[in-house]
Amino acid sequence: MQLSRKPTLSLVRGQHSAADQVGTLLPWIAKGDEASFRLFFEATNGLLFGLLLRILGHTGTAEEVLSELYEEVRRRAAQFGRQNERPLTWLILMAHRRAIERLCRQLTTNTETLRKSGDKTKPTSSINITEQRRLVRAALDAIPPLHHQMIELAFFSGMTNLEIAKELGQSPAVVEAGLRYAMLQLFGLFKSMGFSAEPGTQT
Repeated sequence: MQLSRKPTLSLVRGQHSAADQVGTLLPWIAKGDEASFRLFFEATNGLLFGLLLRILGHTGTAEEVLSELYEEVRRRAAQFGRQNERPLTWLILMAHRRAIERLCRQLTTNTETLRKSGDKTKPTSSINITEQRRLVRAALDAIPPLHHQMIELAFFSGMTNLEIAKELGQSPAVVEAGLRYAMLQLFGLFKSMGFSAEPGTQT
């Protein structure tokens, strides 16, 4: 199935959170329901693409990894919920692992190329995936629950700041600051790991 990045698709609003609604799609995806998969993709790809681009620093590579990520979602949909994770945490950890695996493959390829060419340049240090995964999980856990809700509503439901403010009983200024804080926490973590490419600067 050919995927293309689109603006986030608004989910039905009701008493359940946007993340809960996204989570309910996964059992249907596990059964091969294409409509559920498309809805899931359109509701989540914006945030995940931004994170992948921050780590990989290249639009084409980020799009390739995004496609691979959603194929993994198909395969692993039936496993969601076994560790009592929120959909946002589950997806971000999966996206991070995919991106790091791609960087590791590139590192291996570059090192092999240097070896064959006789270049004596010292290869870049290896990437500690386990430690980085721990840091990502810790960063997600450290985001206050209210800010977690804001991210879920913004990226899973496509709500505007004003709509989120009404939904949560907060002022638009509080929502704007909360979203900025949460995203800076994530992007700041990736930058501290050495992934400092600015989204959109490379194609």
